[in-house]
Amino acid sequence: MTRQWAVVTVLAALVAGCGGGPAGNDGNNNPNNPPQYPGDPGGTPAAAVTVDIMDNQFNPNSVVVAVGGTVTFRWVGTAGHSVTPSGSPSFSPTAGVSYPPRELVVTLTSEGTYHYFCILHGTSDGYGGQGNMLGTIVVR
Repeated sequence: MTRQWAVVTVLAALVAGCGGGPAGNDGNNNPNNPPQYPGDPGGTPAAAVTVDIMDNQFNPNSVVVAVGGTVTFRWVGTAGHSVTPSGSPSFSPTAGVSYPPRELVVTLTSEGTYHYFCILHGTSDGYGGQGNMLGTIVVR
């Protein structure tokens, strides 16, 4: 009987340590290790830019857009990815996990720094623990 309780105790501790999944729509599940979104790339704001969603990366991962400009997200890899805003300000429309070929066009009408991530590959507990699919849109 003691051995069974030891096994149950160990299993309970392992399950508790795994956490309950995503903590929210912020691209970060570990408050001690916040996500490192790309910074402002500088340069002249463009009226329209394209971000390719490739296998496990946004390319480019940081863009500058003029107020009223558009960002076209274009799925070009083979894996599924999302475009999920993080924090404020936010943008819409967004895209849940989608596969190529697909495009999403977002018009940004207010200045600010917008962050976004892939819910599968941009969180600290993302698939394979990658946590590297983070992007930034600077609107000015």
